[in-house]
Amino acid sequence: MIRAQPKILSHRRHAMNHRHRTLCLLATLTSMDASAWSRMAEAEISAFKGMPCFTISKKEERRNGTPMLGALMVYDISIKPPVKVWSFILPGATTLPMHAKTCYLYGQVPAEAESTAATMLKIDRMYSVFLNGRPDDPSDSTRGYRGKFCLTNDAAGQQKIIAINSDMQEWRTEICPPRPSRP
Repeated sequence: MIRAQPKILSHRRHAMNHRHRTLCLLATLTSMDASAWSRMAEAEISAFKGMPCFTISKKEERRNGTPMLGALMVYDISIKPPVKVWSFILPGATTLPMHAKTCYLYGQVPAEAESTAATMLKIDRMYSVFLNGRPDDPSDSTRGYRGKFCLTNDAAGQQKIIAINSDMQEWRTEICPPRPSRP
């Protein structure tokens, strides 16, 4: 009988270790930083004098308040690997407010920013934009704004910007169509 007790104690110790591990794992998972589940919001892309212009939507501004922009990058994603065609970054902790009514025009560099030279955009190419900005609210998981667009010519031969939303087939295929489709 004396020999049976260590087996019972060993079984109880094993059960306690398993419970302890499970509780530790649950405590760790529930206390993880919210940044582990970060969110990428959609950038708004429009045209101004035939050039793409980048901002956030009114919906995002209502949701988050005014995000602060630290950098902007545009890539040609029609070719692999993607090629950066233009970017700017604000030095140090400098940021710019990003309102839905404010648009950052392709190739125009804010006064405080350092930039790469803007490459001439080509017709029938798919481009992506990333606005590196986030709301002031530290509890908000938004870590940036991304979008895609194409450059085409309309029937009159005028340059036209087509914004590609994330629910469109072209978002996934990354092929610039003459007229965008819907999902």
